[in-house]
Amino acid sequence: MNVVIVIPTYNEEGNIERLIEILENDIFPNIKNRRMSILVADDSSPDGTENIVREYMKKYDNIDISIGKKQGLGAAYIRGMTYAIEKMNADVMFQMDADLFHDPAKVPEFLEKIDEG
Repeated sequence: MNVVIVIPTYNEEGNIERLIEILENDIFPNIKNRRMSILVADDSSPDGTENIVREYMKKYDNIDISIGKKQGLGAAYIRGMTYAIEKMNADVMFQMDADLFHDPAKVPEFLEKIDEG
C-alpha cells in the first residue's frame, strides 16, 4: 500500500523541517508493509519553505513537492491530492498541517483502522 502524507504549505519555514524529521525518524520507521511518502503542496512560499523541502528531497527518496500559485488551503489540497494520485500512485492519503496541529503519531492508528475495514 502506497501512503502519501499531503502537507499544504505557505510560509512554513519554521515548521516544515520539524514535521519532516518527526515523520521520517519517529513515525515512518514503525510502519511496516507500506510505502510511506510525504508530498508538500507549497503555494510559492516567499520564505524559503520550498528550498528546505528540496534539501530534504536529497536526503530522503520518499519526499516530493508540488509548487503552485497561492490560491488558498482548499486549492493546495486539491493540487496535492491530484499530484499524489497521478504522480505518486497513492492508495491512501492523509492531510496534515505543517504546524503540527494534526498529530503525526495518529498515522499508525488510522492505518490500523483502514486495515480493519
